[in-house]
Amino acid sequence: MSTNNQKVLIIQDALKELCAVSIREVLRSLSLAPGAKVKLLGIIPAVRTAHRSYPLRCGLDLSQISHWRFKSRLQSSATINKKKEDIKQQVQQMMDEYSRCSHIARIWRQAETQKVGFEVAVEAGSLKEVSVEYAKSYGATHVILPRNLKKNKKYFMDNLSCAIYRMKRDCSVETVRGVEAAEVSVLSSGRHFKSETCKQGEEIFENSACSVCMNRRPRIGGQTREFTYAELHLATNGFSEENLLAIPGKKIFRGQLNDLQQIMIREHYLKTIKEKDFKTEVQILGKFRHENVAMLLGSFSKGRHRLLIYEFVCNGSLSKHLSDKSRELTWDRRMNIAHAAAKGLEYLHGKQIYGSVRASNILITHDYQPRLSYFGLSRSQYEDTYQSSESRVLKTFDYLPPEYEGTGLDLSKADVYSFGVVLLELITGRKTIEDTDGQSFLRWARPSLRQKKYMELIDPVVQESVDLFQLYWMVRVADKCLSWDPNSRPSINKLVKDLACIVNHCGAEDFSLTESELMASTVRDREKTGQREKEGEKRKEEEEEEEEEEKKREMGKVDDTIE
Repeated sequence: MSTNNQKVLIIQDALKELCAVSIREVLRSLSLAPGAKVKLLGIIPAVRTAHRSYPLRCGLDLSQISHWRFKSRLQSSATINKKKEDIKQQVQQMMDEYSRCSHIARIWRQAETQKVGFEVAVEAGSLKEVSVEYAKSYGATHVILPRNLKKNKKYFMDNLSCAIYRMKRDCSVETVRGVEAAEVSVLSSGRHFKSETCKQGEEIFENSACSVCMNRRPRIGGQTREFTYAELHLATNGFSEENLLAIPGKKIFRGQLNDLQQIMIREHYLKTIKEKDFKTEVQILGKFRHENVAMLLGSFSKGRHRLLIYEFVCNGSLSKHLSDKSRELTWDRRMNIAHAAAKGLEYLHGKQIYGSVRASNILITHDYQPRLSYFGLSRSQYEDTYQSSESRVLKTFDYLPPEYEGTGLDLSKADVYSFGVVLLELITGRKTIEDTDGQSFLRWARPSLRQKKYMELIDPVVQESVDLFQLYWMVRVADKCLSWDPNSRPSINKLVKDLACIVNHCGAEDFSLTESELMASTVRDREKTGQREKEGEKRKEEEEEEEEEEKKREMGKVDDTIE
């Protein structure tokens, strides 16, 4: 499917609350190419059995709409014409309300930032039927269903051949049928591809190809393969220096297989693991499939040699981009990386995989979609610290939670702590020893966190484009993740929801309070300075008065002597 012809149709029950967060998430997660078109279709349902009011979050009151019913019985032509006028008036009223909605204005601004078209339309009739007919006439490549159409997924699967998604109650978006499955549906002579087959065979990802370099994600089932040394030797041109990727502390080669699939080959540093255990773990990890987790494709194991073969992620590590102070790593991209990486971590935690959280393990594409990598395989960074070289300990130390030396380490909360460090790096940029006056990264940052001097933390590279609302809450979330007490840190699930809310400006209507809090430290500093100046002036005046009194007393003594 050509990215130049992307048309996204978002279905909205006009009498239900507008979930702006889900819509913004759709725009972000689909990685739409510049020039793509997005349309929000509000549908006024044909039949309503209750007289309820459904206010939108932006203040739209639909109580005057919900009681209008479109009955199917035969009516006089005058009544029918009146009904048509009523419907036309109702559609126009809804369009007017949408045009004034602050949430839709925010969605429009996000679309403008992504260089995609955005428009709103309103229709009246059956939710299912209008959705399908409009999607066909619009030529939609993606249809996003509202959550109240959950029971109608099969109807849409049978009547539409495009990609289909559904908004969920937690504001996330569920894939009903992905893009590539939709292409199979079109070519299958009227027989539609069922989403369940993805679970049995190949996993389909929405963002399967980088829009810049066109590097595609592998299309493989849930099984890894054992590579031969000859294959890997050929793929890397004899493990040549030119194919050695510059990733600090890791020996990783880029390669290309005979089928043109790009790969990364990493030497596994823990060579003492038994070959049988190594292969077992590789088989388990090779089944993991998530849009924000790099795929483990297979391995090579012989004697003491252990090589892991991953899908190639085309734009290097987050650590490298932060260290290079790349201007391509904009504030919006940093926020999206934080949210998407958290979703990948949430997935790994669901598989009981911990200890891989650091900026060098977050790889990104040219579309700035992150993928967590180098996870699992017996030892986490917490266990590895004890048995590694001093240099490895120093490089890892900032990511380790305060309790790592103790017993009963909660690995989930330890990972949240490490992720807090990554969040802080995204906010501040990766700092060198010179930047932090010889202090460790966290020792340098914590005073500003305590004193709420958040503006001092911003990476100069993005200082002009930073969103103050997002900055305030990102720092707050990072600070919470870095709590000394593990029980005070958020769970990974809550972290994902919080970051989604920050990225999508949930509760932005309260921004004025947030901004005042953000600037509170500056105001307090000014007040304290002013107070000190006033106290100093007062003391000076008192001293001058005392000096005058002393002079007067001395003069009085002189006068008495003369008399």
